[in-house]
Amino acid sequence: MCRGLEAIFNKKWNEKLILYDRQTRELKRTRNNDNDTDSPFKKQIRILEQNEDKLVYEYIINNTFLVASAYENLIAGDIVPFIKILKTFLLTRSKMSLFSADEAVFQTIVESLLPSKYCIPELSLVMDGNKQKGFDQFGYSDIFILKETGNNGISLELKYISLVGLIKNQKNKVNTKDLEKLDKTLEKEDEEVLLKRVYTYWSKEHKEPIQITINEVLNSGINQLQSYMNIILKGKPADYFSSGVFDEHVKITKSNPNELKGFVILVVGFRRILWRPVEEVISNYVYNKV
Repeated sequence: MCRGLEAIFNKKWNEKLILYDRQTRELKRTRNNDNDTDSPFKKQIRILEQNEDKLVYEYIINNTFLVASAYENLIAGDIVPFIKILKTFLLTRSKMSLFSADEAVFQTIVESLLPSKYCIPELSLVMDGNKQKGFDQFGYSDIFILKETGNNGISLELKYISLVGLIKNQKNKVNTKDLEKLDKTLEKEDEEVLLKRVYTYWSKEHKEPIQITINEVLNSGINQLQSYMNIILKGKPADYFSSGVFDEHVKITKSNPNELKGFVILVVGFRRILWRPVEEVISNYVYNKV
C-alpha cells in the first residue's frame, strides 16, 4: 500500500513540475523576454516530458525524491526516513553478500544514499597534535554531512556486525542458508537479547580473534563519535600541536554558534538496524565542501 501511495504521489509531483514549466514558458513568451539558453532545471523538465511514460525515468525520479527527502530530514535531526531507505537498499543485496559484507561495504552504501555535494567521507581529524603518528594522533569521522543552507552539520559513525562473526560461536561450517535464516531471526529479535549476542572478529592490532558483545560495539561507536564531534567543533588546528579538522575537502570559516549533531548507525546482517543519537555540541564555525 505504501508503494502505491508513493507512486501516486510521485506521479502527481511530476505532473506539477511539468505544468509549472509549461506555465512559466507561456508567461515568458507573453512578456517577450525569453532568451535562447534554458536553465538546467528546464532541460530536465523537458526530458521528463519526453519520457514520462518510460519506467526507468520514473524509477530514477522516485529514488531521487526519496534520497533528497531523507537527506533533508536527516540534516534536521530526524534519522528515521534515512534508516528506512537504508534498509530497503540492503534488502536488494544478494544472499551471497552476507558472507562478504563489512564496514567498508556498509559505508559505500550509506554514501550512495546521500547527496555527494553535501557528504564528506572519512573526515580527517587531528585528535591530539602532541602524539606521534600511529599513536591515536589522527582520527577519521566516517561521514560528515553538510547542510545545503545554514551552519548545522551531521556526523555519522557506522558499525557493521557480520553474520559470519555471530554464527561462528555456534557452528564452524556456515552456508548461505544458515546466514539467511539468522538474518531473518535477528530482524525481529528483542533488542536487549540482540545486544547481548557475542560477536567474533579478527583483530589486526592483536593478531588474534576477539570476542565482544554487540552492545559493546554500539557503546564504543557512541564514545568514538562523541570524541570526533568534540574535535570537529574546534575548526582548524591552531598550530602543529593542536587538535581540529585537517581535511583538504573542507573549508572552515568563523560563524555564529551552531549545532553539530551525530548518530551512530549499527547494522546487523542486512535486516536489523540500530541507531543512537549522541549529545549535540556547539561550534563557532561553518563547514563547506571544497
